[in-house]
Amino acid sequence: MGGYSAAGLFWGALAAAAPALQARVGLDAGGFGLALGVMTLAAFPVMQVFGRVVQRIRPLAIPLCVAASALGCGVLAGTTSLAGFVAALAILGGASGALDISLNLRTARLETDTGARLFNRTHALFPIAMLAGSVLTGWARAGGVSVTAIFLAVGAGFLAVAVVEFVAGRHQGADAAGSGQAAPMLGVTVVILAAMAALAAFQEAAPQAWAAIFVETVRGEGPGAAGLAPAAYTLGLALGRLGAHEIEHRLRPVATIRLAALLGAPAFAALVLGLPTPMVLASFLLAGIGTGPVEPAVFKAVSTRGDPASAGRRLATVTQIAYLGYLLSPPALGAVAQYLGFTALWLVSAAAALAVAGLSLTIPRQR
Repeated sequence: MGGYSAAGLFWGALAAAAPALQARVGLDAGGFGLALGVMTLAAFPVMQVFGRVVQRIRPLAIPLCVAASALGCGVLAGTTSLAGFVAALAILGGASGALDISLNLRTARLETDTGARLFNRTHALFPIAMLAGSVLTGWARAGGVSVTAIFLAVGAGFLAVAVVEFVAGRHQGADAAGSGQAAPMLGVTVVILAAMAALAAFQEAAPQAWAAIFVETVRGEGPGAAGLAPAAYTLGLALGRLGAHEIEHRLRPVATIRLAALLGAPAFAALVLGLPTPMVLASFLLAGIGTGPVEPAVFKAVSTRGDPASAGRRLATVTQIAYLGYLLSPPALGAVAQYLGFTALWLVSAAAALAVAGLSLTIPRQR
């Protein structure tokens, strides 16, 4: 889907441009983490409202979210002030949260209608595009291209995708069924699954926000190598999701989650060992492979547990809970980096992966 690809390009550009954006607005690690947290904080009220009306505006949902992302990129490109930076992140955060709900609902609907296995493949589009965005941004920065030009280009890409998604989605009909109803009661199992998704989001946001800064400012490498760090991680996300797609007909989603988390934990921990830069990049790759399959497996499990008629509302609610991880990761890890250093930051990420593996043991086998 174009929406996954456009979002990936943006997040890749944001990850690789993080050192330049941090310097542009004059923030330390803690302040930059708090600023990034605004993105997810802004997403929550938007997701609360959007989750109630998305079925009514289904043909327009994805195009509207993508167009709002283009607006946020324009503001981000044009500002050099802290206030403008925060405003841009708020727009982008709200648009991103609503887009996640729209894309998960469409993927679940397509799986139901066609019987195809789509969650891992569609979610793999995001890190593949993010990989391209981070590499291209790293090269562009190394060649002297400004962050203004970078995010104007990303915004133009969002606008193009909005047009494509509008044309592609016109066949859908609005669905008033279930719109405006209260969110469904979540069983204990679904709540645990949602907590696992939030922990995976916490891990996923860590290298996206801090990998480039870690390589460039802590390890003293150049912008090109800094861009490769989030690129290696996002390549791992894609490989993990594509690999999970190949084995998901043999393993339960929960077993896939456990296997992935047990790979991700030591990969994050290896980042504290003072390894050579190529090994650091390899560790980010393995961390991505271990993190990538978790959220798609959670969403797939949630969509099949409980009343099928309320699957869309369950997915919207669990997506919002998962966003707690994206909300907490930048400010929490920014404070950790500021006061305890990057060694503690990567150990906290490893602990989150171990927590996912532990919670997976509490999920009963689905009948």
